[in-house]
Amino acid sequence: MRNLLLALLLVAGHAGADTAPESSISYEALLARLGASHPEYRTMQAEADAAREAVGAATALPDPELRLELMDIHDADLRPDEVGTTKYTIEQRLPLWGKRRLRREAATSAHTAATARAAQTLAELRAQLRIAFSEYYAASAELAINEATRTLFVRALRSASERQANGLAPQQDLIRAQTEQSALLIEAQTLHGRIDRARIALNALTSQPLDAPLAPPATLPASAAFDSSSERVMNSEAIDAPAIEIVDQELQQRRGEHRLADRERYPDLTVGISPVQTGSRFETWELMLGVTLPLHGGARARERTQQALYVAAEERQRATVLAVRTAAASARANYRAARQTEHLITTQLLPEVRLGYRSALAGYGNAQLDFDAVVTAALQIRNAERQRIDAAVEQQLAIAEFERRTGVQP
Repeated sequence: MRNLLLALLLVAGHAGADTAPESSISYEALLARLGASHPEYRTMQAEADAAREAVGAATALPDPELRLELMDIHDADLRPDEVGTTKYTIEQRLPLWGKRRLRREAATSAHTAATARAAQTLAELRAQLRIAFSEYYAASAELAINEATRTLFVRALRSASERQANGLAPQQDLIRAQTEQSALLIEAQTLHGRIDRARIALNALTSQPLDAPLAPPATLPASAAFDSSSERVMNSEAIDAPAIEIVDQELQQRRGEHRLADRERYPDLTVGISPVQTGSRFETWELMLGVTLPLHGGARARERTQQALYVAAEERQRATVLAVRTAAASARANYRAARQTEHLITTQLLPEVRLGYRSALAGYGNAQLDFDAVVTAALQIRNAERQRIDAAVEQQLAIAEFERRTGVQP
């Protein structure tokens, strides 16, 4: 009987071991599938392409206007050579005062901002992938612990049955083992649901069929380089984050549009030329020059509007820079706390609870402790292993948040 109980100790110790499955998926393999194929990223790329085309449109002259005037009409025949006089007028509006240059600069800033939005979208997708992969790993690892613990209680149930049959253990030991086994089965179903949801999320991110099979993960993504890369980012004067690039370029765009609105108060020049046809001959030519007159206050109203939008863009830039730095610093602090927690669990808590299990097992074999003590000690091992997994996953969540905010891959 004592040999069987000692075998249970080996099972409990095995529950915490990291065992890589024969066939597994890595984060790097999934990351290679992410990017150009994702519809959200493709949407942002298309918007960036549209913004690039808008740069050319911003520098183009307004389309010329062609007018045809028939004068001295005597009958229903409207052919130009059958009326008294026909005047053909072509007019071209010419923006002055550097307005085309300002439009080009504003459109260029809008294009750069759209490109940064695409980069921000890709960073967010990478963060979502890391989070989903970490959840997939955690649920799979906890399921392995659950299965090992269930194996423990199956053997414990057999042991309790034998001891009860021999009058060495009360029926309560048997009931307790059955209860714990049922609770573990219920927990296993919950873990299967978590695994399925994480797999669906990973398939969606990598543009695979949602029900496509996916091998379990072997390990979490490497995080050894995060400390140095995050420190380098936090110590730099300006964080090269897509979110900051977006607001920087939006500020440049608003500045250009504000200057353009100021220039709109100055008139543009319209040039027109008109050949006049009499009968079948062009006998005279006319030249027309015109300017716009900002008499109704529309230009000043647009200038005030752009001024307010420029001020709002300045404040948004300051707020975004502060938000990115704050979130990045918080993510780095969370990572360090979780890493220290995992270290303490691995080096202190797990050895202690395993030692406690050995002690409880020995006491039960010598009839000095009841079965509840053995069960409690076994569950402490399981809980400690789950805490270790949670701490490891918390590090990945912190890295994902840092990457989402800064766009920096560790």
